[in-house]
This record gives sequence, structure tokens and C-alpha cells, in this order.
Amino acid sequence: MHVSFFFLIAALWQTATVVADDIACKTSVTINSQSDANNLTNCETLQGSVTISSSASGTITLSNVQEIKGSFSVETGSSINTLVLPKLEKLQGALTLANLDSLASLTLNDLSQASSISITRNSNLKYLTFPQLEEVDGELTLTGAFSSISLPSLDQVKGSATIRGSSSMSCSAFDKFNSDDVFKSSYSCSSGSSGSSLSAGAKAGIAIGVVVVVMLIVVMVWFFLRRRRQQRAKNTRSVSPESPFSEESAEKPPQVQEQVVPVGELKPPLPRKPVGPQAAQLDGRSIYEASSPMSPATVYHEMDAGPVVGNHQRPIHSEA
Repeated sequence: MHVSFFFLIAALWQTATVVADDIACKTSVTINSQSDANNLTNCETLQGSVTISSSASGTITLSNVQEIKGSFSVETGSSINTLVLPKLEKLQGALTLANLDSLASLTLNDLSQASSISITRNSNLKYLTFPQLEEVDGELTLTGAFSSISLPSLDQVKGSATIRGSSSMSCSAFDKFNSDDVFKSSYSCSSGSSGSSLSAGAKAGIAIGVVVVVMLIVVMVWFFLRRRRQQRAKNTRSVSPESPFSEESAEKPPQVQEQVVPVGELKPPLPRKPVGPQAAQLDGRSIYEASSPMSPATVYHEMDAGPVVGNHQRPIHSEA
């Protein structure tokens, strides 16, 4: 009885585990750590997409996954340094690995087909190898500080192909692919990248620095122009306005030319009219009016201002 009950519990546990795994395999998943990846151990095919979050770090391994129906990507800012998918053969969605400064190792040894591949700006990822990759249905973009990129089995890339690495990387193998019509669309390959691509933080810092420098230049130009205007105004105030009688504006008086008359032509001056004796002037003393039989003589004083009697003004000190 007890043994049967134990087997029943074990069977129920196994059934629950299978159901849980089956659910995990049929939905899109987000991996935050290796423990989340371990929950997919029984999944050979994932029906949805796989996203490794920015909180993940260290090594992430999906040991048994052979096919992903959706896409596979790692969020920017993730601190994973090693990514291993040893059995993945087919990726129906896009493979996107971008701006992962810590990523230094990528293992996709069995991958043969992908919808598109974009591996860009991962400063510590120096070597890239896809030994079984044959077909890319869309774009193939591999840019960064790669010293070596190996795609020995590549047969067809339907979208545009862009490949760029460091100065030690050779483009000869890709040029041969191009001549063999492996690249069905546009193709470009260049080497000489000096090293790591700038991270998002570095780009933001550069942008802020450029803005600060531009603002400083604008402020300096403004102060320079302001000081120049002030100096010009000061010079204008220090110079007095031109007077209409200044030396520059005053008109010179007309020069009178003296007419020179010969000595022989000079005429003698006209004789002056003889002047008689000077007329008698009042001495300011008393003045008498001539008497008549009808009125006696009356004394008047010069410059007096007495009352007027008849036709004459009486002296001020007159008693009458």
C-alpha cells in the first residue's frame, strides 16, 4: 500500500514536471540567470523567442536546444561574458547581439540556418566562428573589433552583407564568397577598425561634452561682442561733438584784397569846415524866465521835478 502510494506520487511529480517543461518550451522566455536557462534543459525546440535580460551575467548555456522558432537576442547592458548554444541548428528568427561590452566568447558550432544575423559593437568579442552556417535568409551584419571571422560553410546570404573588423582581419575569404555569388545582395567588407566600438555610455558622454563645448563657445562669443559694444560706446562718449565753430567746420573769413594806389594818384584831403565857438551850455544853476509887464520873473531850476503850474513845472524845493 505504501509502496504503491510512493510510486503514485513520483508519477504525478514527473507528469507535472513534463507539463511545466512543455509549457516552457511552447512560449517565449526571458532568461535572467543560468537557473532560468536550466528550466529549458528538456526543450529541444522552443516555439517562441528567447531573450536574455540586462540583469543576466556570467555564463549562459542552453545545452539541449536545437531549434528556436522565434528570435534570439541579448538586451543591451547585460553583463554576460560567455554564451553557449552547442546544439542549436536552426533559428527561424533573428540573432541579435549588440553593445555587449562584457561578451568575449560565443559558441554556435552547429548553427546552419538563420533568418538574419546582427553581431555589432561588442568590444571584447575578438573571434567569431560559425563552422556549420550555410544559409542566411536576410541580412548578415558583423561589425566590431574582430581579429578573425570564420564562415567556412557559407553558401548563401539573401540580404545585404556588411563585414568590418580590426586591422588584423582579412577580407580575402569574403571577397571570394562575393565572386562566387554567395552574397545575393550588396556586399562590403573592410578592415582597420582601431579597436572597440564605443558603448552607449561613452557615446552619451561624448555628446554631452560636445554640447558643453558648443555652449562655452557661444558664451565666449557673446561676452566678446558685448565687451566690444561697450568699448565702442565708451569711445563715442569720450569724443565731443563737432562744434559749428571748430577749426574743421568754421569757414575762413573772406580775404579782403587791399587795392594799391600809386602815389602820384593820391588826392589831397578835403579841407575841413571851420568850427565856430562852442554853444553855451546850461550850468545847472537857476534859470529865469523873461518877465513881462503882466507877469514877474520866475526862477526855475534845471532838472527839478516839482509840480506843474500852467505850462511850467515847479521846482521840488519851491516854496510856492
